[in-house]
Amino acid sequence: MKKVYFAAPMRGVRGALNESRELVKLMEDNGLMVLTKHVIEDVLDTDKGMSHREVFERDIRLLDEADILIAEVSYPSLGVGFEIAYALLKGKTVVALVKKDRVESLSSLIRGITMKNFHLIEYSSPNEAIEKILDKTARQGG
Repeated sequence: MKKVYFAAPMRGVRGALNESRELVKLMEDNGLMVLTKHVIEDVLDTDKGMSHREVFERDIRLLDEADILIAEVSYPSLGVGFEIAYALLKGKTVVALVKKDRVESLSSLIRGITMKNFHLIEYSSPNEAIEKILDKTARQGG
């Protein structure tokens, strides 16, 4: 079973939270193991008593364990940007999902990534995103 590190903004604008929740459900329905379900919760880890260092150490451990990173990037997040860079530099496959109506607001740095292990997918619905993810990862073995 392929292990997915799902990344999405945890602080600030969580404009794609509903889509993120649906994406996680669809990933699991399609046989993927999502290691980071805490990302779609309403309560922050630090609000549950975890220190910032504990959050960092847990997330690095999960990034290392994951086969693929799937990131919802429709709204900016320093943490998601860090996770993308870390995964890319580790040679992991990274899929960045952006809602079609948010593409023009997406960072040029993310839009311009040309590494072979990076895929930017525009989507209108979570179902469309999952279809594209499954197709992309099946064709590339990532």
